[in-house]
Amino acid sequence: PEYMEQTNTVVIADDSEMIAKALGFMIKKAGYTVLSADNGKSALDFFDGRNIDLLITDLNMPNMSGTELIREIRSKESYRYVPVVLFVAEDDIERKKLIETSGATMLFDKKDITGKILPTIKSILS
Repeated sequence: PEYMEQTNTVVIADDSEMIAKALGFMIKKAGYTVLSADNGKSALDFFDGRNIDLLITDLNMPNMSGTELIREIRSKESYRYVPVVLFVAEDDIERKKLIETSGATMLFDKKDITGKILPTIKSILS
């Protein structure tokens, strides 16, 4: 039987449907499995024991912010080391503090999403 290659699973949490769709499309096309949520609370539901290789989350979302989501995930034993890409808008000036306090692996500028996200995902997951 043909061996099915296990694909990496990427969770996208963003309340902007346009961004989530665009990202999801690109990431799927690159061969990854994508799970999308429009807020932190829904995204957290995906962290239920299944294999998740990367979280891409927006900072500002309703119900649960990106930093709260990261904190929740980091508190779960099996997801403590999942890499996290946190999106920030240009006007989030507290970047330096954010990267130190949020638990994110890297911060990403919202305007750079489409151009740089795939190479970033590839380098994180390779």
